[in-house]
Amino acid sequence: MKPVKLLNIEIDNLSMKELLEKLTHAGGFVVTPNIDHLVKLQNDLELLKAYKIAEYRVCDSKILQYISKILGNPITEKISGSDLFPAFYQYNKNNEKVKIFLLGAEAGVAEKAKIKINQQVEREIVVDTYSPDFGFEKDELECEKILDKINKSGATVLAVGLGAPKQEKWIAKYKNQLVNVKVFLGIGATIDFEAGCVRRSPKWMSQVGLEWLFRLASEPQRLWRRYLVESLPFFGYVIQQKLNHYQFSWLLELQSLPLGLRLKKAGLISAEQLQAALEIKEQQRHRLLGEIIVEKGWVSPEVIDFFAKELDDLIESQQALRLGEYLGKANILTTKQISSILNEQSLTGKRFGEIAVKKGWVKPETIDWFLCLQQVGKYQPQSTSIVFNSNKKNKNPVPQSYKTALITGLIMLLTANNYLSH
Repeated sequence: MKPVKLLNIEIDNLSMKELLEKLTHAGGFVVTPNIDHLVKLQNDLELLKAYKIAEYRVCDSKILQYISKILGNPITEKISGSDLFPAFYQYNKNNEKVKIFLLGAEAGVAEKAKIKINQQVEREIVVDTYSPDFGFEKDELECEKILDKINKSGATVLAVGLGAPKQEKWIAKYKNQLVNVKVFLGIGATIDFEAGCVRRSPKWMSQVGLEWLFRLASEPQRLWRRYLVESLPFFGYVIQQKLNHYQFSWLLELQSLPLGLRLKKAGLISAEQLQAALEIKEQQRHRLLGEIIVEKGWVSPEVIDFFAKELDDLIESQQALRLGEYLGKANILTTKQISSILNEQSLTGKRFGEIAVKKGWVKPETIDWFLCLQQVGKYQPQSTSIVFNSNKKNKNPVPQSYKTALITGLIMLLTANNYLSH
């Protein structure tokens, strides 16, 4: 089934069975979007980058499932991390190739989960665990120690229970350094559930979309702000999407893209070339994607440097350049070619891009891409009230009033429940 577009991400419309089959045979990085994630994804560039490189984005919220029905493209099944993980190890209990490493939870909890899981499947499917200290992700030496421990364990599956968005960001940053790991799962509080240290909500509450209420009642001091304040803008965004008024920053979307997709969208490599390069990288994880593309002769090293490094600096500086200056900085046109185009432009009055395309120096789609970059060179706030400022930490954008958002959310939930009952 086609993915479901919800705000600025696409959610894979898979059943649990389909996902388990795909993960077992091909591996992949799984993220599980919920309302909290979708609000954070409006202005958290690092999280958005993690979502872009994830192979699977599956719905972790009954409310999102309700909303998808209102928007006209229903999500087939809710697949939370806490349901996916036990289903995965049960599905692979006799698959000796599956060896799991648990990363997260408080000291001793992951080890307790390991013992219980191994008893259930009657083999050592969980090979090792580690419970890092708070703030470990800022300590490179500690992260290197963890990577070494995972690699030495022989694990082929990494289940990370650090909470969102920390777990998604950590996986995205370090996944290529884990040579044996094929499956990456962000599972939140699941390690605590598996160890029996934290109780999950009753099944009926999860089935009707009230698991959040159970968690709020269990940990009000930690979760009240997330559920009662920070999640409210989501309902405003959904109304905007329903009315076709939702907009997301083109620049933030661009910055979130990995190198290969940047080059593809700019018309510099084809979809087939990108897929071929990714397949090589999957077999040779130590190599950089840009290195592979250059080796194939598809793009020059200078173009790779621009799209991998210099482009982000250019966006941060908010420089508004002319088209020729962009193409020159990107090393797509030489100084001599730019001068030739400018001379012809002065004589004919034709557009710079038109001349560059006619001469066969640049593809039309590349010109169109750089014109978009030129038009948004100085970032303007979008109608979603998302303001990107590289010098300040963005706060979660909020609709005109919490009261309006809360009423909107309740109406949408009631409407969804009505749909589902018919």
